[in-house]
Amino acid sequence: MMFALVCTFCQSVFAFTDIEGDPAQSKIEALQKEGIVSGIDDDLFNPKGHVTIAQGVHLIVQGLHLNIDNIRFIKEPKASDYYSHVPDNAWYAPSMIIAAHNGIELNRDLMPDDEMTREQFAANLYQAIQHTGTYVTNKMWIIMKDENAFSEGTMNAVQDLVKMKVIELDNGAFHPKTPITRSEAAEMLYNAIEFVNSHKQPVQEQSVTFTSTPVNDDVNKIVVSRGTKPHAGYKIEITGIDFQTDGTAVIRYHLTDPDPLALYAQVITEPTAETYVASSYTITLKQE
Repeated sequence: MMFALVCTFCQSVFAFTDIEGDPAQSKIEALQKEGIVSGIDDDLFNPKGHVTIAQGVHLIVQGLHLNIDNIRFIKEPKASDYYSHVPDNAWYAPSMIIAAHNGIELNRDLMPDDEMTREQFAANLYQAIQHTGTYVTNKMWIIMKDENAFSEGTMNAVQDLVKMKVIELDNGAFHPKTPITRSEAAEMLYNAIEFVNSHKQPVQEQSVTFTSTPVNDDVNKIVVSRGTKPHAGYKIEITGIDFQTDGTAVIRYHLTDPDPLALYAQVITEPTAETYVASSYTITLKQE
């Protein structure tokens, strides 16, 4: 029987009896109180037990409160739309779908019951953190004793997680290929939540405007702008138009902010996107 690492709605009122002396004891207990982690039963957390891919992804999604609330789907999304071996009725299927839409990069052919390695969990956790906001880290390279053991694409994530104090090296090593334990995963998640809560910038009102220029008597060209920006890292795109029965055309748009790890030439730009709408409609904007 496979036990979930995370239980969203149930929260044990009992203290785990098998985490006494565990390095992550206080963090596991804090996550338990928040209803983010649960044990294999009321008394046992099994801190040294390994985490499956399904459990690890579910833990990250729930812990960082990722969702797909602002995405409009043409049809109800199914896990099988994204993964070959994830049943649509699996307990973790909703989190796998959310992960696919929140920057967590997962192989379509993944086996959900396979054990998750430390580098896999770290990379997915880092991707999820980046999806919650824009964070800046320094460019200093941290020497690791086992750098050659990393898979392609995971080293940079671990580098930044060390700088964010989400993970701590073991005498200069990370052990990327070692299966991650429930205790280690809980500790990384707790630290990630702490980092996001303390560094996430408050949402600021975006200055997005539009201009309407007649193309002919029947059609107007609509240009949506997010104002002047210091470089080309800022983007805006039109994601759709909703034509209302009251004669209003709601233009939906999405904003993309700069990659905190990229370098951009400092040139003043004005990110814009354009579309065409019948001149009989009144235009409004809506951010997605």
